[in-house]
Amino acid sequence: MFDLQRLDGAKFVEFAGWELPLHFGSILEEAKAVRSSCGMFDVSHMGRIGVQERKRVSVNVSESVQVSSVAEKLDWLVTMDVKNMAVGQVRYGFLCNERGGIIDDLTVARLGGSEFLLVVNASRREVDFAWMRQHLPADVELVDRTFETAMIAVQGPDALEVVDSLVDSETKPSNLKRFRVGEFSLLGIKCLVSRTGYTGEDGVEIVCPADSANRIWSALRSKGVRPCGLGARDILRLEAGMCLYGHDLDEDTTPAEADLMRFVAMDKTFIGRDAIEEQLRNGVRRKRVGLRLFSRTTPREGTIVLGNGQPIGKVTSGVFSPHLNTAIAMAYVETGWAKIGQQVQVLVRDKPQDAEIVPMPFLPLPSRKVAH
Repeated sequence: MFDLQRLDGAKFVEFAGWELPLHFGSILEEAKAVRSSCGMFDVSHMGRIGVQERKRVSVNVSESVQVSSVAEKLDWLVTMDVKNMAVGQVRYGFLCNERGGIIDDLTVARLGGSEFLLVVNASRREVDFAWMRQHLPADVELVDRTFETAMIAVQGPDALEVVDSLVDSETKPSNLKRFRVGEFSLLGIKCLVSRTGYTGEDGVEIVCPADSANRIWSALRSKGVRPCGLGARDILRLEAGMCLYGHDLDEDTTPAEADLMRFVAMDKTFIGRDAIEEQLRNGVRRKRVGLRLFSRTTPREGTIVLGNGQPIGKVTSGVFSPHLNTAIAMAYVETGWAKIGQQVQVLVRDKPQDAEIVPMPFLPLPSRKVAH
């Protein structure tokens, strides 16, 4: 899709070893297009890792036992409840280390009884693969499908109608519930389509063979779908209160500190559970919050947050929101300050800017509820 994007005027940047479009002319206009109609993103850089049972010459156990085994072994690695997922269901959660720190945030899709697809961050793909290989038994096979497939996210109020028009059957992606995945034929191309995304809007993510991506991208473009880059994606995900790994999440941050315990099944055993439980028992010292500034001045990562003139935390992500017409940010602050309505200041270019701690998502988005 690189050549097609270049013809569309994309400005490219390097990201996690990939050349990706930053924008196609206007970051703000691309963000507005997704909120008002429809936009598409090339997200092929996201890692796609298959998890399945390793094929054997002879099997002496029943299929039901095999299915349980694969799901339960994967269940031990991630914070979400995998073993009770239905086929076709997708869940969001975390890989954690023994300290409860987040190795990566990811989605797990159950494609069959003993077959799963994990979508992970580009910068963490090799780390995740190595961690899972280390902690899964040899009879569970990991397959990196990142380079044999491509991935296109189509997001916005009109996204489902557009993608439906490319499907060669009566059953359409719009029939999927939120956080569900199914197999569809788009333009005669066998694809996985999941009703998920990273913008807060409704829409889908399409996984297709890499050599068919240009056809699907061109077809979407012919339907009037606006191509969008990383700049718009950052605005949209932040407005939706969604974290970016390496900025808002890392191996020294736990789900409890990130205020994301709703994606952690504490009623099961997984790597890092004991550390998280201890932290919840003792209380976290810092917490992720949303900040709304009273100006357009945008705080960047590392910007100091002040309470009564004293440092109480740091910004991890910040953008100007065209839909709120003001700057917004995520930050980690001392727990005592992490109250909705709390007035703070953000030190931008050595000048204190007034801000307020507000709920996330920052916008009243139609798709902000995540299925479990």
